[in-house]
Amino acid sequence: MNDIQSLSALKASVHEDEFKTQKNLSYEETYAYIAKAIEDNKVAKIRETQKSENTQKIVKDKAYYRENFSFYFKLIKNELLTNGIKTFRMEDGKAVNMDVNETASDIAAGYVGWDCLEDAMNDDKVTDIFVISWNKIFVERKGKNEVYKKTFRSQTAYKNFVDRIVREAGKQLDSGENKIVDFELYGNRGNVVHESVATKGACLTLRKHSEDPITLEQLLGWNLMTKDISDMLGMAVEGETNLIYAGITGSGKTTTIRALLNYYIAKLNKRALVLEDTQELFLSNPHTVDLKTFPTDDPKTSITLRDLNISALRMKPKYIIVGEVRGAEAESAVEGMETGHSTIFTMHGGNVWNVVNRLVTKYLMQMPTLGIEVVERIIGEAVNFVCIQDDIPGIGRRITSIHEIGYDFQNHCVTATPIVSFNFATKDWDWLNPLSNEVLNTMTRRGVSYERANALNEMIANNIEKTKQRKAQESDPLKREKEA
Repeated sequence: MNDIQSLSALKASVHEDEFKTQKNLSYEETYAYIAKAIEDNKVAKIRETQKSENTQKIVKDKAYYRENFSFYFKLIKNELLTNGIKTFRMEDGKAVNMDVNETASDIAAGYVGWDCLEDAMNDDKVTDIFVISWNKIFVERKGKNEVYKKTFRSQTAYKNFVDRIVREAGKQLDSGENKIVDFELYGNRGNVVHESVATKGACLTLRKHSEDPITLEQLLGWNLMTKDISDMLGMAVEGETNLIYAGITGSGKTTTIRALLNYYIAKLNKRALVLEDTQELFLSNPHTVDLKTFPTDDPKTSITLRDLNISALRMKPKYIIVGEVRGAEAESAVEGMETGHSTIFTMHGGNVWNVVNRLVTKYLMQMPTLGIEVVERIIGEAVNFVCIQDDIPGIGRRITSIHEIGYDFQNHCVTATPIVSFNFATKDWDWLNPLSNEVLNTMTRRGVSYERANALNEMIANNIEKTKQRKAQESDPLKREKEA
C-alpha cells in the first residue's frame, strides 16, 4: 500500500461536483482535494511506480527527502493555482486565510514529509523530537526540553503518519511481532512503540542527525574541552591507542568522537573501518570503509556488529571504529584491541567503572568459560583510555573525566588512573596524573615521535602543577583574602 492509496480514504466523503464551484476551502477540504488530484496525476503515478520498482536502489537520505518534498510541493502549488483554490484554517474560532506557499508546504509535509514536525526537523537547534500522543509533543532544543506548539490534525492523521514513515523506512508496525520498531529514515534515527503497548497511542521518538557535522573547533569554542585536552586525545588517536568514549544517553558522545576523528584521523592518511548499526559518524578521512549491520530474522543472512568486527580484523585497518558497543560485539572489539588494531568505540556509562563493568559483563556473556579474573585481565591490558562526557544542567556538555586503564597483576584487578577531571566548583578541569610510560611507549611505537610523546607529558605535568597551585590558593583563606 503506497502513499497515494493511504490517502485515498480522505477523498471518499468528498463529492467531485463540489470542487467545480467551491473555491474557498478549509484546510481539511483542500487536503482531501489535493489527495484526489495527486492520485489522478499521471506524473505522480509514474514517480510512485518508479519508486516502488527501485526501492532497493534508492538511498533515502536528506538529499532524497528534499528532492521528493520539492516535487510534491510544486505539484500541489500548481494544482492550487490552476484551480484557484484558496484555503483557510480555523484559529481560536476564526477563519484565517492561508498563503498558497504555506498551504502547499503544509500539505506536502503531511503527504510525503514530517507533517506537523516539519518545523522541528528544519530547526538546527532541535536535536530530538518526542511524540507522546497526537496532540502532545515535546522537543529538545539547545539541550532543554520544550513543549512543541504544533500538533497533528487528529489521532487518525497521526496514525497514518506513523504508518507511512515506518513503511518508508522498510519496516512494519503492528500488534503482532512488530510492537516496537527501530528505524532509520532520511538520515535520522527513530523508534516507535505500538498503541497496544503505549497507552496514549503510538509513541514516537526521533533523533536528528545534522548534514553538517559539528567540528572540533566548534566544540572548543563551546568549552566542551580545552585545547590541551584535545591535543592529548589527538595524540592518543595518532599513537593508535585504544579508546572508549562513553556517557549517558544524550550526552553528545557520538558528536564529539566524530569531530575528534574527523580532525585527527583525516590528517594521518591511514586506513579506517567504521562499523555501525545506524550510520552516524560519516568520517571525512578519504581512506575510510563504512560498514553497516544487516539485521534479519534469519541468523544465516543477518550481519551483526560482531560479524563486522571479526571481518574487520582481516581487512588490515589501522583504526577500527565501532559506533556503539552494547552486546556480543564487545568481545570482538576487545579482540581487535589485543591484536594491535587501534580500536575506538562509544559506550553507555556514567563513569569509568560503569564502563569497565559493562564491558566485562558483555565480554563474559560471549565467553562465559573464561572466568571474570581472566576477562578483567584481558580488558585491563587491552583498553588504554576511557573518556566520559556529560551534559550538565546549567553548564552544558563537558568532558568530565579521562582515565588511563591498566591491570594490577599483583592485586589482580583493573586499574583506572585519573588524568583529567572536571571541577564542578570552578567549572574548570583538574589535571591529576601524567600518562604512564607504557602508554607513551605504545604511542611511540605506532607513529608519535619520542620527542612529541615527552612534550605531551611535560604539558600534562605543567597542568598538574597549575591545578595544585590553584587548589592551594582555594584552601588558603589568607591568600584568598589578599586576592580579594
